[in-house]
This record gives sequence, C-alpha cells and structure tokens, in this order.
Amino acid sequence: MLSRLSIDQRRVQLIDCALDLAQRTGMSSVTVRAVAEEAGVSLGIVHYCFDSKDALMAAMIERAVGDHLQAFLRVESLDDLGADVAATETPGPVGADELRALLAGALTSVLDVVQDSPERWLVLIESTVVSLRAPSTSGAYSTAARQNDLAEDYGLRYLSAIGARTAMTWDGSERAVVRAALQLIYGMIQWWLVDRDDDRARTSIALLCDWITERATPVVPGALSAR
Repeated sequence: MLSRLSIDQRRVQLIDCALDLAQRTGMSSVTVRAVAEEAGVSLGIVHYCFDSKDALMAAMIERAVGDHLQAFLRVESLDDLGADVAATETPGPVGADELRALLAGALTSVLDVVQDSPERWLVLIESTVVSLRAPSTSGAYSTAARQNDLAEDYGLRYLSAIGARTAMTWDGSERAVVRAALQLIYGMIQWWLVDRDDDRARTSIALLCDWITERATPVVPGALSAR
C-alpha cells in the first residue's frame, strides 16, 4: 500500500499525522519517530519525504497556519461577499448599522470556530512560539511573519469588500484598522482559551465591532439620508 502514494500524497499524510500528534499532546511530542509510528511507516519514508525534522516541523506549522486562516478568516465568505457586490447595481442595506452587523456576524463565526476546535488554536500558538525561537536557518523561522502577512492581506480585502457593500470607508487608514483589529482578535482568542468565558468574549467582539465602525465614514456624505 505504501507504493500507491506519490511523494506529495505521502507528505500530506505525514503532515496530517504530525498535526494530529500536536493537537493531542503538544508540539514537543512531534518527532520523526513519533510521526512514523502515527503514520504506520518506516523512519526511512519520513526522511525520504522531509530532509530533516526542521523541514517536517516547518511543513506542519505551515499547515496549521493554513487551517487557521481557512477557519478563522473564511476565505469562501469573502469571495461570496465580493461577488455579491460586483453582481448588483442595487446594493442592499448600507451605512454604519449594516457595517456593524456584518462585522458582528463574521467575528461571532470566529468565536464559534474557536469554541468548536480549541486544540487547533493551541497548536497555532505553539507553532508561533516555535517559529519565533527558530534560528534564521530553520524552515520554521519565517512562519510567524508569514501568518501575520496572510491575515493582514485577508483583513484588508475583507474590509474593502464590506466597505463597498455598505458604502462606508476608512479613508486610507484600512491597514492600521486591520492590524489593530487582528491584534485584538488574537488577544480575545487567547484570553478565551484561558477562561472559556463565552459572554465576555462576545462583549469583546461587540466592542471591537463598535470601534471599527466608529472609524468609518459614508463614502458620499449625505447620500445615506437620501436613500
């Protein structure tokens, strides 16, 4: 059965096994031998797919980041939102209240995902620490920065999409708003992982939605009252 998998398929299998180990017992449990046992393959197979443990860990962290962004940022929702804006000449509700409602829905979904899979977020936190502690020659070294770049890029596109949908703008301060919002969201998630207080987390979400909305202005002053 081993010969039926291509090297790319085998790499995916080994990365999945490494992530399963990390989610169950932490990043420190992820060794080449443990991954081989988890996958039911020889050490030689693991070494054939990855040049070193660093390479395996870097690939695992990259997967953790990718899973994190897929769940946390819901790229498919962004694509749908952008398509909705482009496909119609008569937009739906606009203004600050609609903007706040869209933000609240998105951030509540974030919290729902965290509540459903807290172990995924623990792996993400651990992977960030691993990246920050890694030497510059390690494959894991730039992963934390890459994670932030991906999140910021998505946030900018998301803010642009909901701004277009609700006829609101941040007048060039979008990057600052997105970066601050992401920092607050990450903090909220880590705080929830400690106290598991859903109500306080939702209060934090509401405050963040208010903060983002208060910094937005109508695209054309006076246009909203005329609708």
